[in-house]
Amino acid sequence: MLLLVSIRIFFLLLLLFFGCDNPTSSDETVIFSGITETDFNGNMTGNIDSDDWCPFDMSVMDSGYGLNPIYPNPVTAQNSELFGYSYQICYQYSTPYDSTFTNLNHINIDIVSVNNDTIYSFEDNFANGPFGSCTFIADTLVVDSIYRMYLTSDDWNCFGDIEFQ
Repeated sequence: MLLLVSIRIFFLLLLLFFGCDNPTSSDETVIFSGITETDFNGNMTGNIDSDDWCPFDMSVMDSGYGLNPIYPNPVTAQNSELFGYSYQICYQYSTPYDSTFTNLNHINIDIVSVNNDTIYSFEDNFANGPFGSCTFIADTLVVDSIYRMYLTSDDWNCFGDIEFQ
């Protein structure tokens, strides 16, 4: 039991450390036009915002750059045994693939509010082809209902909107 409590505390500290509010350097005015609705498996289910996301085929190794819609969207906070009351989102991105692994890509993924407050940040210095990830975001970090996920690299960028309920 003590081990389980220690693990929970460790993950909570990680979540707090990496999820702290860091302003972004973006000077852009964020205008939200809607979201692309997805289910828990990533299937588009309703409204599709044509201004968002840069879809790619996750089963193709060399799809180039891409950012599929997060799922689910909208997302609802749940009580997680490890992370407490939080939002779980999953996302997939792709970068150009190099079979020799000599030309790797650097990307950043950030989830940012209309006030440019960052609630999630991920950096990959060794991106090569498609990648999928899920993350938990503490409900205490989410103060607005709409956020924007950005994927940026030296050569490319894309974004999509997320609704938190």
